[in-house]
Amino acid sequence: MAFVSTINTRRHLFFSQTALNGSLFCKPTAIAPMNYKTVKRKSTCEQVMKQILESIESGRLQPGDQLPTEQQLIEMFGVGRSTIREATSTLSMLGYLQSIQGKGCFVSEDLDPVKATGFALQDLQAATNIIDLVEVREILECNVVRLAASRADSEDVERIQTACSKMKDNMEDLNRFIKHDFEFHIALARSTGNQLILEMMKRIVEKIHAEYDKFRPHALFQRDEAILTAEHIVNFVANGEGEKAARSMQEHLNLVTTEIKRKLPDVQRVKKKL
Repeated sequence: MAFVSTINTRRHLFFSQTALNGSLFCKPTAIAPMNYKTVKRKSTCEQVMKQILESIESGRLQPGDQLPTEQQLIEMFGVGRSTIREATSTLSMLGYLQSIQGKGCFVSEDLDPVKATGFALQDLQAATNIIDLVEVREILECNVVRLAASRADSEDVERIQTACSKMKDNMEDLNRFIKHDFEFHIALARSTGNQLILEMMKRIVEKIHAEYDKFRPHALFQRDEAILTAEHIVNFVANGEGEKAARSMQEHLNLVTTEIKRKLPDVQRVKKKL
């Protein structure tokens, strides 16, 4: 059974009473039939976002289409107000939706064709995974450089310096830059003389690069700053200054997470909802 929802004095939108059998989104002049499932409590924000994005990907939602009211979305998805606000806010941040004061929420008119394939949701998931990994890496690698500063010999320092120099020489080539960044961190781990630490670092850094690869066309972090902090690390390790090396490593790793958060402003806030 359908009902009429008055958006303003001139426009009328028709919606089904349920998310399963009715039209969730439509243009003021047309109805786009769509089926939606009520979502489970676990990862509700992600599920709401996913269903909206699937409608965009399939073409059922077009640029300029208006979303139902917040209350209608709550009823259609069977979730709380905070979840709907979180989902629509995040999709707005990612460029999918646009809120117009006094009118409502719309699909962005200038929707990027790349985004229409659901690319940004993958970005979001990859970002949360990377942040988890970087948190583990911070704990491990800040201690790695402390050990490296007390154990590295001249050959170790040379390997670390070489990797750092190659990063600098390949600033314009992202693939090569990332490759040598990997070598830099592995050289630091190797200089501890602890094989277990080395293997752990290989796995963690490889995983970070694998996740980063999912959205790196949108995430070119400031390589010049990364190189500067890497050079500081080399100098501190060579001089046996473990604490200074650890602080520089923290700054080095912060560059990655800062850029991810800048590209995806709500990633940390959304992560808590997932």
